Amino acid sequence: MHPTSFPIYPTLRVEADYAVLAELSRGLSGGDILNVCVNAIHAGSTDVDSANWRWTQEMIEAEIAKAKKAKAEHAGEKTGPMRRIGVSIAD
Repeated sequence: MHPTSFPIYPTLRVEADYAVLAELSRGLSGGDILNVCVNAIHAGSTDVDSANWRWTQEMIEAEIAKAKKAKAEHAGEKTGPMRRIGVSIAD
C-alpha cells in the first residue's frame, strides 16, 4: 500500500523524482539518508502554516550533496589542510 493512501498522510507534499534521488544517494548509508530527509523536512517546514510546507527536488539534492561532502571529509578525502586534534606539551 502506498504511503499516500494512509489517512495519516492526507497530503504528501514532496515534489521530487525518487529515481533520481535514489541514484544521487548511492554510497550513503541508511543513517545518512535519514539525516538527508530530516534536514530537508526542516528546510521545507519554515512557513507558520503547516499546509504550506513543501519539499522539493532541489532541497533534497542539496542535502544529499551536504551529506556526501561530510562523508568525504570524515573519510579523509578533505582537500584542505588537516586540523590538529588534541594537545601537546609544546602547545
